[in-house]
Amino acid sequence: MATMKTESTIKTFAMLLLMVLMISCKESQKETVNEESTSQTEREVQVGPEVTPSEKGTYLCKINDKDWAYTEASGIVSRDKKTNKRTAIITFKKKLEKGSESIQLTYDGDSFQLERILLILKFPKKGGGLLTSYYSLGPKTRSKHPESEMSGTLNLSNPTKASGNANLVEISIDHEKNKLDNDEDAVLTFSDLKFSGIGYSDLEKLFKN
Repeated sequence: MATMKTESTIKTFAMLLLMVLMISCKESQKETVNEESTSQTEREVQVGPEVTPSEKGTYLCKINDKDWAYTEASGIVSRDKKTNKRTAIITFKKKLEKGSESIQLTYDGDSFQLERILLILKFPKKGGGLLTSYYSLGPKTRSKHPESEMSGTLNLSNPTKASGNANLVEISIDHEKNKLDNDEDAVLTFSDLKFSGIGYSDLEKLFKN
């Protein structure tokens, strides 16, 4: 009789031990799954693309096949009292961590043809850091850049919003070419420059009012 009770006790103990082991195993599996899920999430966060200030803004054009975007844009139209010449200037500016870059387009305010381009960009310079580089093409500098070509038109049919386009082929840096780290940055070509919805002020109309 005592033997039967002992065997029953052993069986009960064995069943309890088996249940404890099964529960422990399930908990271990859950922890493993949670750890793998957490680890995967962390890896996904770590490999995600970083957004740098140069990537922010509105796309404007390609400069030497690289995208250029602006963070601010404005326009101003005026008429010279002495020459009676009407001029429209559209300026695009990109804020950087240090300083800024800009593209300024000057159009004849009557014929709406592109007359002048001014680029102020930053490129790596020898020895480290960035060089503020100037590129300009217009009536006064055309003779210095015989290889350069530019064209573009402006639309001011909307009284407050300007639209237009511009193309520029092979414009050379104005000065300090020898300070550029990359010689290719000395000559620029931009393409696919189109814009619309750029707010502008017509000073002639404002003064009349």
